[in-house]
Amino acid sequence: MKEQPGAPKQFSSHLGEETVEKNRELLAKIGSDSILKAPAIKGSIYFYINICGDVTQSKEELIDDPTALNAAIENLAIEIKYENQHHRWVAQLPQALKILEFAAEHLSLNNNILPDNISPGNIGINAELKWRDEKDFENIIHLTQSKVNAEWQVSRFT
Repeated sequence: MKEQPGAPKQFSSHLGEETVEKNRELLAKIGSDSILKAPAIKGSIYFYINICGDVTQSKEELIDDPTALNAAIENLAIEIKYENQHHRWVAQLPQALKILEFAAEHLSLNNNILPDNISPGNIGINAELKWRDEKDFENIIHLTQSKVNAEWQVSRFT
């Protein structure tokens, strides 16, 4: 079977099932069965530092780290583009979940992106996953994870 240009790469059936099973808790948080049936998921991730001004203001400053997902690119043999401090890809659900795992691992292991005056709780990852359901409606989920809270949190679902 010939692959379509730009189509998401296929995971082995066993590895795909294993990855989805491992991420059941995250999928339950997302709470949409349509993501399980989506032929392709568009993803975007950026790493950030939350800079606190006064008590009422804080600002996310994006971290320029083009190599952050190199391990995912090498291990998954998937194209991840780096544009405007965002890592972007199109993949099937198992690969998208693995990319989130690689991003979380990079965050937990990478201490050189943490300035001396910033606490680990102020550094994190934001991710966006988009897919179309069986009625061709676009679904968008926003996920966030901080360096001190190792679980993905659903921050917005549309």
